[in-house]
Amino acid sequence: MKKIITIIAALTISASAALAQGGLLGALKDAATTALGNAANDATTTVTNATGSEELGSILGGLLGDLLNTYTTVSLTGTWTYNGVATAISSENTLVTLASSAYKTKLENKLNSYLAKVGIKQGSAIFTFTEDGQFSISNGTKVITSGTYTLDTKTNAVVLKFGKVYNYLTMEGTVAVTPGGCQILCNADKFLEFIKRAITVAGKFVDTSAVSTLLADANGLQLGFKLTKQN
Repeated sequence: MKKIITIIAALTISASAALAQGGLLGALKDAATTALGNAANDATTTVTNATGSEELGSILGGLLGDLLNTYTTVSLTGTWTYNGVATAISSENTLVTLASSAYKTKLENKLNSYLAKVGIKQGSAIFTFTEDGQFSISNGTKVITSGTYTLDTKTNAVVLKFGKVYNYLTMEGTVAVTPGGCQILCNADKFLEFIKRAITVAGKFVDTSAVSTLLADANGLQLGFKLTKQN
């Protein structure tokens, strides 16, 4: 929490100092860039030039929202719709959403295309978590994979343990609350291992070398699932 307060304070002070020189839009953009750089601890993050309130709101909303929501408890019990691959940078137990960039877009598009080939498609795949620690991923009609999970409600640390078909793959990560849903994030290499296993089980041939190259220099990168809670 001290980390969060420090970043938010830096954001406010930086914005105030720059206001007189570059106007509100430029001040907030510069403050967001500085805060992102400090929080990510030297990880490469691109903040594009803000040209309107919508993009500015995305930058600041993603920054402050994810920092605060990392510490908000969440319950996974229920049914969720899969909405694509989530990307974030981890730094000292803080999750910071990557700003809009060509890198982010290319990576997410590649991973989403891989998952779609095995039936885990944006807007249609379903994640179900039960109170007794069971979970499943389905394409709406057929279960693609399943296993057990544990969630620490104090830290939001989550462990997904897949069954025999997925070679008992274990994914350890963090659940971060988002408006209307959550993100389950884990180490990028482990997430890629999950994708490769899913492709193998589905009997598909997909060359994942392009993503492996993208991940080679991505220190602290977290990947996972964007989920929206169903009513």
